Amino acid sequence: MDKEAFRARALVAFPTEDPPAEVVSDLAREVHSDASQIERALMGQAWTAVPQKVLEDRAKDIVALSVSAFVYYVPAFLCAAVNNPESDAATYAMYALCPLGNFDTFDKTTCALFTPQQAAVVAAFLAFLRDEPSFTLFVEEMKPGLELWKRRSAG
Repeated sequence: MDKEAFRARALVAFPTEDPPAEVVSDLAREVHSDASQIERALMGQAWTAVPQKVLEDRAKDIVALSVSAFVYYVPAFLCAAVNNPESDAATYAMYALCPLGNFDTFDKTTCALFTPQQAAVVAAFLAFLRDEPSFTLFVEEMKPGLELWKRRSAG
């Protein structure tokens, strides 16, 4: 996948202004010991301004994001993963977008907040990972999530 073309597609689909005021959910703050680190790293920053190194180093903290922050910052994690598909950013983004089990809840609480255009970017990212040699072991785990995002992208 062409990195610049993917980033350009993400820039069209995801707004870059108005970062969310709440970066980390209250529940995550209680149970996720590193929540304050991702909060400090992202607070007030446009998703386009978050450095690749921060996204790779804090990739595991994607699960601590509030729902609004997840929707806002997910393109940053996706672009970081496309730039370096063997990074933790790719693995954690894949699991955040294809949670194991309970797809109905995920679809209703999280996926529903993405526009069809944004869901198409997510689906393109997952299709990219599916075809990456370093992700061959994850293809079966990824299939339900990829299908969900494809359906969402159709509107």
